[in-house]
Amino acid sequence: MEQNRFKSLPLWSAIVAQLFAILELTGAFKALGLDMGVAGDVVASVLQLLVLFGILNNPTSADSF
Repeated sequence: MEQNRFKSLPLWSAIVAQLFAILELTGAFKALGLDMGVAGDVVASVLQLLVLFGILNNPTSADSF
């Protein structure tokens, strides 16, 4: 089964997670008045794990991750 890479859900979730992580790490949410403190660090870590999953995923091959 051949799948288009740009129709892959993990790819798009990784892109969105990276955008949110960049916004969180640059303090864009603090400028909006959304200071999350330690929870923000946990959220950033989870977002980076989603990015890692999206990078390692290979949707074009059925037998590999």
